[in-house]
Amino acid sequence: MRRAMKRLAALTTAAVLVTTALAATAASAAPEAGGQTADRAAKATLVASWYSGTLAAGATQNWQWNNNPAGAVYQVGLSPTGASTSQPCQFQVTRSWYTQLYSGERRFNWTIRNTGAIACGTQVMLSSLNSGATWALGGIAPGGSVTSVWNNNPANVAYLPGIAPSGATSSTGCQLEVTSSWYSRQPNGERRFYFTVKNVGTITCAGNALLGSTSTSTTWSAGTLAPSATSGSVWNNANPTTLVYLPGLNPAVAAGTCQFGVTSSYYQQVVNSDGTVQRQYLAYYTNVGPVTCSATFLLGSIT
Repeated sequence: MRRAMKRLAALTTAAVLVTTALAATAASAAPEAGGQTADRAAKATLVASWYSGTLAAGATQNWQWNNNPAGAVYQVGLSPTGASTSQPCQFQVTRSWYTQLYSGERRFNWTIRNTGAIACGTQVMLSSLNSGATWALGGIAPGGSVTSVWNNNPANVAYLPGIAPSGATSSTGCQLEVTSSWYSRQPNGERRFYFTVKNVGTITCAGNALLGSTSTSTTWSAGTLAPSATSGSVWNNANPTTLVYLPGLNPAVAAGTCQFGVTSSYYQQVVNSDGTVQRQYLAYYTNVGPVTCSATFLLGSIT
């Protein structure tokens, strides 16, 4: 079956990605010269893969990967199975975060959810990239957050932020989560990547930002969106089914700063009209900036 990309109809969902992140967070700027270095240093690895078992529609499942090596940043992919002729089997990673224990051990945690209408399961694929850049985030109080920016990005690179928390006590771990990320294009043509880290634990602690990346030639137009407007794309025949996808966006030059962020993504299995099955990857993105502008969607992959 021919692989095709289809852009989903524009939605009217309001975006709070940037307004929430920037209103209450301090900015932590990464070194300006490192964008291309991070891309060259990236190395992709499929760390592990296993089956979730059957989950009821709406059910969630939590996973944890222990003893993370220094510098590794993680991305979770899914390959759902069990679609019916009338309903897809659809799963999403709803959140992920990093934990440091008092022993120094770093852990990666994530939650998956059956976002479809039928009970089914999914293959879970954990992939990693080596961080090509790192910098200190400073201390963050419980519930607090800090936003970092990575400047002078190549146009074809998608970024994967991670965290190395520090400051756990003998009784309480340090827990930090990347809660949002987005790309911008300055009026002078510079492309930037932003991400916000939040302390989701109960103690004040610190951490280092880690930034992995992958370049891709798989791109298509994300369209032109007004501020706060959302649209999406579906990537059909997402094969091989062991691929883990890393989305990115390349905003276009506009009269003001053009900003786009991926707000959610899903994997699903569907049954075709001829009885064969296919995996699809769906991604939704929002214009999180102040001006109407366009962007190119980047589909990176990690194996």
